Amino acid sequence: MTVYRNFFGMMLLAAVLLVGLSALQPVHAARMEQQSVTKVLNLMEGDWYDANGNRVLEIGGGYINGCRVLAAYDFAGASLHGMGRFEILENTGTRNLYLEWDIRHSNKDSIKLNDHQMLHRTAKPSFNESIAGIHLGMTSAEVTAIHGTPPQTGNLRPYVNTYGWYYPNLRIAVTFDADIVDRIFLLKGSRAVLERSWLNCENTPYEFVQAYQMKRIPEVRYDDSNVFTGCHAIGGEEYLSFGNRMEYIELSKYWN
Repeated sequence: MTVYRNFFGMMLLAAVLLVGLSALQPVHAARMEQQSVTKVLNLMEGDWYDANGNRVLEIGGGYINGCRVLAAYDFAGASLHGMGRFEILENTGTRNLYLEWDIRHSNKDSIKLNDHQMLHRTAKPSFNESIAGIHLGMTSAEVTAIHGTPPQTGNLRPYVNTYGWYYPNLRIAVTFDADIVDRIFLLKGSRAVLERSWLNCENTPYEFVQAYQMKRIPEVRYDDSNVFTGCHAIGGEEYLSFGNRMEYIELSKYWN
């Protein structure tokens, strides 16, 4: 009996060790097929600039900034809007670049480098609409130059359920992606307007259809369901969406 007990004890210990060793094994990154890597690099081909006009990335011919792309890993999203890790060969060895790209074949194409620097094909992409002098693509420094330091930052609830800057005197909120304005919220009761159409939360959905030649009338809900009712193109690859009871209008570069 003692022999069997020792045998089963040894088997149990071996099983525990095997489980422990497998838990310590690193998760291997998913290396992308060369065809997919080439396709994405071709989409991003060209020069990419920061907001100050500095060329940060030069992509072409399988190279980034003159360094050969050895491999790419962990692509996510779609080919036109995705993210992944690119391994390049520099003089001092290999280096990883984390890129998130949004390619629409316009000067609003963007690449976010290492999750903190937003780059475009031109230093100052054009914009179509603005609110209180703020437009999509501005830097936080440019917003501060116009309206000063925001009185409130962080979680913007109960105004909108997101993080950013809030100017209570204007009743507008601004959010950023890598220090670039990506959304502007015009809240109900604000004296500010969308400066191309001069509309705000006091206007009707049909007035927005007329001003921006929308394909459909925005649905505005008057209940507590908080259901997202979609984005509406207003030209220049910019979009409007509307909160419940017209509590806010959101200007963004995103679409549904």
